[in-house]
Amino acid sequence: MVKINGFKFKDEQFHNGEVIFEKVDKIDNKLNIIEMNFKDNRDITAVLFARQWLKDKAPNAGCNLIMKYCPYERMDREINAQLFSMKYFAEILSKFDFDKVIILDPHSQVCVNLLKNQGIDVQILNLEDYIIKVIDEFKPDYLFYPDKGAAKKYPELLKNIDIPYFFGVKVRDLENKGRIKDYELVDAPDLTDKKVLIIDDICCLGGTAYNAAVLMKDKGASQVAFYISHCENGVFVGRLLKTEEDRYTVDKIYTANTMLLDGTHENIVIIE
Repeated sequence: MVKINGFKFKDEQFHNGEVIFEKVDKIDNKLNIIEMNFKDNRDITAVLFARQWLKDKAPNAGCNLIMKYCPYERMDREINAQLFSMKYFAEILSKFDFDKVIILDPHSQVCVNLLKNQGIDVQILNLEDYIIKVIDEFKPDYLFYPDKGAAKKYPELLKNIDIPYFFGVKVRDLENKGRIKDYELVDAPDLTDKKVLIIDDICCLGGTAYNAAVLMKDKGASQVAFYISHCENGVFVGRLLKTEEDRYTVDKIYTANTMLLDGTHENIVIIE
């Protein structure tokens, strides 16, 4: 979904996929804000049409783009036959003259660097603001980072949060769509009757968080929650929201809902 100055940029489709966009009443002659909650590539098209329309109607006004999830940020290198898509997305976005592009919890520094290398002024929202809200509600004894990349990234981003942490290691099968082959907890503390908060940036089906939670519960953890900045609708078909022996393996999922979930669930909490 795309909004212009807080108003939905309405779109409908012809049967062949072409989109009909409707004008938004409120245009500012000084600064306009386009906001995208990403669902699919149709949202990217809407952002680009919105920007061009605003250039036409308010040519002297600035324009900021808030896209808390940056599309293609996971595709930050070439893997086998896959394109380095983030590189090309950054090049495309640079042609639309945004004053600022505002994102949350980018998957890697590669994403940020590619945008900046194209002359884009990138502003990164403070992740601690989101995590503190989760901590205030869930009150974890430990934080957990589900892979080596997260264990390198989050201690620095969350350095003001004084909660001990540990991490996990996963092995992916790149020949089989990156499926997880093996998983283990590294230097796990005594988890008996403890609450653990898993923190990560992107969730598709949630297999990594599920595998981690299973191991934690086996070690005596009383509750395991999962904060994910960018949560795909795959969460509804993965194992995170399925009960086993009348209980959830992951007791609560928190998300910033940057990808605009299609539905709701008693175990999903939206963090604004």
